[in-house]
Amino acid sequence: MKVILLDEQVKEIQTLISELIEQEIKFHLTNLNLSSPYLNKKQTCEYLNISNNTLDSWITKGLPTIRIGKTIRFDKNEIHKWINRLEK
Repeated sequence: MKVILLDEQVKEIQTLISELIEQEIKFHLTNLNLSSPYLNKKQTCEYLNISNNTLDSWITKGLPTIRIGKTIRFDKNEIHKWINRLEK
């Protein structure tokens, strides 16, 4: 079976594939910082597989944070210690 596409269809497919690849690269570059011991709010939500609302709730319940100006960071070790204390 042979499929024949018009030049504009080929270009459209190439553009779509290019955009998908670019999105995936950006996604993975953003998540590379998960190897760092310190995470921002978005990374922490992804790391713990929780919503931003749940994270905010945990912060009010005592989840340790590091504040740098207006920026909030989370230390992975402190997150694990806090969760382990809750489990006891």
